[in-house]
Amino acid sequence: MLENTPSRTAEIVALFRALEYVYYGEKSIIKDKYAVRFLSDRYMRIFNQLSILPDFMAFFVNAASWGLFDFITLRHAFMDQYVREFAPRMPVALLGAGYDSRAERLSDSIKHGIWEFDFPATQRRKKFYLRNDKIAGHEPHYYEVDFMKESLPQIFEHAGLEKKPTLVIWEGVSMYVTEEVVRSTLETCRDYFGPGTIVVFDYWQDILENPFRNFMIHVMPVVMDLVYGEKFTYSATQERMRELALECKAKRFTSNPGKQMMKRLKVTSRLPISSAAIAVVEF
Repeated sequence: MLENTPSRTAEIVALFRALEYVYYGEKSIIKDKYAVRFLSDRYMRIFNQLSILPDFMAFFVNAASWGLFDFITLRHAFMDQYVREFAPRMPVALLGAGYDSRAERLSDSIKHGIWEFDFPATQRRKKFYLRNDKIAGHEPHYYEVDFMKESLPQIFEHAGLEKKPTLVIWEGVSMYVTEEVVRSTLETCRDYFGPGTIVVFDYWQDILENPFRNFMIHVMPVVMDLVYGEKFTYSATQERMRELALECKAKRFTSNPGKQMMKRLKVTSRLPISSAAIAVVEF
């Protein structure tokens, strides 16, 4: 991420969520009517161009993004389900929240508060676009942080998060850090929030059996760096991610590739990128 610049990938994610709602309407798995509001003029032009022929364009947008469009929207909906299931009985913490709209969309499920942490430039831009909104239920707690300069325990403490079981959503971040940061994040969530805490995050897979998929694994990070200046720095096999979670004393670990997410969400019409997955770590 460029210093003092709102995240470009966060805006791409918002664009995909906005398009998914246009393309699928009532069959949308996210139904994010807020996402379009976070688009700058440039991405609004792209949105307007791509949303002209919804049924026709969905396939080509996904193909052009090599399955990233479907993966991102599936990822978001998959994490939404965890918020719906656990937010009624525990707080929710969003690490690297980007242009998330769960506080608005899932307010009926959030009974113990929701905390959004992100770099100042991205979060200030988001708050600017929502400045006139009145959110039903719990207002989100916004905290501008620099994850590279502050420790997570300090961040949680300064934000007023209690030391009790919490649902932590860590979306679209792990591939930009190191294994040590992933390990430290899991250990901090375990130690600070205690037993019963759940951490849900996506990760870039390292090696797959299919040669074409392995090619994609190596090409995508280069594209992200060249186009958006946001370089991938970490990937892991499912086995290695499981080992890491268990080394952090997780009681339960599951890895959910695209097909598994589709099964959980009961959808069949998506073709997500196969070189990414979602980890669910329970302490």
